[in-house]
Amino acid sequence: MVQQKTLRVKFEKTGKLQYISHLDLLRTMQTALRRSKVKMIYSEGFNPHMKITFALPLSIGIESVCEYMDIKTDISTDCKEVKNNLSKNLPNDMKVLDVYEAESKLTDIKYASYTIYLDYGDKTENAAVIGNKLFSEPLVVTKRTKKGEKDIDIQPMIHKAEVKYEYGCAIINCTLCADSENYLNPFYLTGALDKAMDMTALHKRTVRVGAFFANDKEFK
Repeated sequence: MVQQKTLRVKFEKTGKLQYISHLDLLRTMQTALRRSKVKMIYSEGFNPHMKITFALPLSIGIESVCEYMDIKTDISTDCKEVKNNLSKNLPNDMKVLDVYEAESKLTDIKYASYTIYLDYGDKTENAAVIGNKLFSEPLVVTKRTKKGEKDIDIQPMIHKAEVKYEYGCAIINCTLCADSENYLNPFYLTGALDKAMDMTALHKRTVRVGAFFANDKEFK
């Protein structure tokens, strides 16, 4: 039996790549790993595939500077070599930040943080004031669940949230629940603020900037 280990790849996905689906991301990584000649471990059966697992798949329209992917490789695989070779075979808006042996589980991620930039024209400064009040009180939205849609108070899922007016934008810095039972998509916050403003933001940009354990320490 081939000895194997789990390597964790931390990468960023920004720019135009915010619009690719999770399936497209998987295919991109599979192609890049093949071209990089990484000694991957494959599943058994009639249709063997690389053993790859992603943490917290992104919704289309969200950028990220802290994506995580676990890959099963031959025990002899060198982390530095994987980082260098994989970087050369990825699109311009995708960059490998680090490769190391995983010591935790991807399911250990309990929170994810985001920076959201919103432009409401001449109402933007007021949006920042409204946002701070909105996210600190009970906030009922229609949330999609495995059992369908239902109205739910998402305030308990907002671990931290602050809205400031800067550079002509209402900037939301928030940390949201990210475990499988209480995952909160940041789009619920922007949707709630749009509703409170009675208009859709003219421009939006959402970036995932961090992932954390339950004790608030940065995930690794």
